Amino acid sequence: MNFPVKAGLMVTGINLLAIAPGQALSLDQIQKIDAVTPEGITAGQITSVNELSDIRPTDWAYQALQSLVERYGCIVGYPDRTFRGSRPLSRYEFAAGLNACLEKVIEFAASKEDLDTLKRLTEEFQTELATLRGRVDALEARTTELEANQFSTTTKLRGNVIFGLDALANSNGNEVNSNDAVSFGNKVDLDLDTSFTGSDLLKTRLRARNIEPITNRLDPGFRAPGSVLDYGGNSNNTFFIDKLYYTFPVGSVRFTVGTVGVGVQEYGMRDATFSSSANEGKTFRKGPANIYESNGKAGVGFDWRINPNFSFQLGYLNRGADQVGVDQGGFFGQGTLGTGKSGWDVATQLRFETDNRKFRAALAYSLRNDRYVTDLGTTRAERPFGAASYSTNNFALTMGWAVSDGFTISGSYGIGFANVAGGSDSATIQTWNVGMTFPDLFAEGNLGAITVGQMPFVTSASQQSAEDTGSLGLEVNYQFQVTDNISITPGIYLFNNTNGLENGGTSYVPYLRTIFRF
Repeated sequence: MNFPVKAGLMVTGINLLAIAPGQALSLDQIQKIDAVTPEGITAGQITSVNELSDIRPTDWAYQALQSLVERYGCIVGYPDRTFRGSRPLSRYEFAAGLNACLEKVIEFAASKEDLDTLKRLTEEFQTELATLRGRVDALEARTTELEANQFSTTTKLRGNVIFGLDALANSNGNEVNSNDAVSFGNKVDLDLDTSFTGSDLLKTRLRARNIEPITNRLDPGFRAPGSVLDYGGNSNNTFFIDKLYYTFPVGSVRFTVGTVGVGVQEYGMRDATFSSSANEGKTFRKGPANIYESNGKAGVGFDWRINPNFSFQLGYLNRGADQVGVDQGGFFGQGTLGTGKSGWDVATQLRFETDNRKFRAALAYSLRNDRYVTDLGTTRAERPFGAASYSTNNFALTMGWAVSDGFTISGSYGIGFANVAGGSDSATIQTWNVGMTFPDLFAEGNLGAITVGQMPFVTSASQQSAEDTGSLGLEVNYQFQVTDNISITPGIYLFNNTNGLENGGTSYVPYLRTIFRF
């Protein structure tokens, strides 16, 4: 028996016949045809016709469907127990509901009596059924056309814009360039996230910014340890490619390879603290800087999920991978001192996390060959013996504990043993911090954070002149989550013994940061 219907047609709150044949639809409208009903009510199966209060029991259609529905459970209504048949298009909606019974009855080999009933119903509603079928075919054609003309079916654009207002003051009063003490600027990140299989990712990040790093505002010879806020940097608001890498899974292992801006985080090597992920822009943001701040120009790595609790990461990063020629380095070379194109890291980590995700810990190691021992820290910590090349073994332990939904505590410790390449001088560099976060503090979605610690500084050296006093830092901030996409964070970062010097004074960096995400 042939019925002029489209199998699987469901009743929705979208007024199909109110759509003009030439009217343009968005993908969102088309997708809602199968999921959204009037006033936000989701359609669902109701297995008793007498639950549909606006269809009269005396109607022949009611009597015919009642018998079929009670045996086959095959009509679509709304959870508020109405069929909405009082609206002008109730015959079309009723025809669509009938179609559900057609499919069910045929599927379960109905009796001749049931088939005769269906035949009579389809004859009475054949005009409406045919019209609905034509409308659905037209919508499917429009969906296909829209999908074919999208920018990309696999690429999503995500954006992050930061407005940053900050200032720098020093207790000694003469270490800060007064003309550069206050800064107001922006950082813009545009991420093009492309997936070819649904489980892989090609990340392309375009960045533009004009926020002058705090260190550049100190007089020559002074440096604020770790004083480059996460959003600091100046490209004069010219866009450049900040990150370009591809990551893909093979079984329980995810591989990452990239040519621009690849750091340990890109291949899944993240520290175990909760405070490191609490706020963008925080100074103590990625655990011990001598490991987690490693950022190569190019690199490869993998993240192996051993089981739900343990994971293992290993990667290789090189800051001069694109430089070839004599003494230029290349992907596996170190380059020549002073060219600014040298340096590589091998970094690995074993990470543990409980099933409830309340506690986690990580043990990390890295071997660095570079003219800089660390990317953040005092001047002596970065280059203990001046213009030399170093081989450094770094170790780090990080931990985090979510004590409750409203309180977490974290800690990290790092130590590095640096040796001058081809020489006898050596130095030990240490760093630590303890942080607390307060999710939903004062209001849902808001976040308070406080961190105290010391950025990398030299604790011992073969030459005593290379040793630091150490600089103790404190950061406090509070993030107001204005909307899902907008947050405002006031905070202050202060540190004594600026640049690790006893006479360096105490520096203060108050800031106000607004983040827009889209």
